[in-house]
Amino acid sequence: MSEMNWLIMLLFLSIFVFSFWSKPTRISIIWTNMMKLISKQFEIGLKTKKDSSKILFTSLFMFILTCNLVGLIPNLFTSSSHLTFNLMMSIPMWTGFFIYGWIKYSNKMFEHLVPNGTPDPLISFMVLIELISTIIRPLTLSIRLMANMVSGHLLLTLMGGSMESSNTFMVGLLTLIQSMLSSLEMSVAIIQAYVFCMLLTLYSDDSDYSN
Repeated sequence: MSEMNWLIMLLFLSIFVFSFWSKPTRISIIWTNMMKLISKQFEIGLKTKKDSSKILFTSLFMFILTCNLVGLIPNLFTSSSHLTFNLMMSIPMWTGFFIYGWIKYSNKMFEHLVPNGTPDPLISFMVLIELISTIIRPLTLSIRLMANMVSGHLLLTLMGGSMESSNTFMVGLLTLIQSMLSSLEMSVAIIQAYVFCMLLTLYSDDSDYSN
């Protein structure tokens, strides 16, 4: 039954149920205001002003945020703590940005591989470094999200397991610490979803020279 845990990702779709009410509920109002706020943040980072780009990154942010927050519920699965899940989102988008930039702005992409003021003997070496740093972007992006989600969950699990052999005072102290860590993990879940999507917007800007 462990494979059924992946179905928790579909919980994101249940949010759209709140839009079927005749009047907006508190949850739908909070959700709508959050989407507008995040959309404005992505609009600042994106060169293009097309609404489709903002909707893409905003939807991805909400999806990752939902997966991160669901993982904080006891005995539920944190899909964003798996590298394959994160690569499944980062690699297709990075590949699309990369191919688009090289096809439409080939000269600009070649210029981007050599920073301004690079000495002639170091040009070939800098091209190699820039290519490597560009190629590993989806991997580093996925590892960052995975590491931040795993570390907090692992600490909470270890503290919870140590309560079985602790006295009453230690159980109370560990419960207080876990409550504080849970609040911190909620902040980490929001921040990491924002960082993941914001870095993707920066990667898209690196391949867009329309402006």
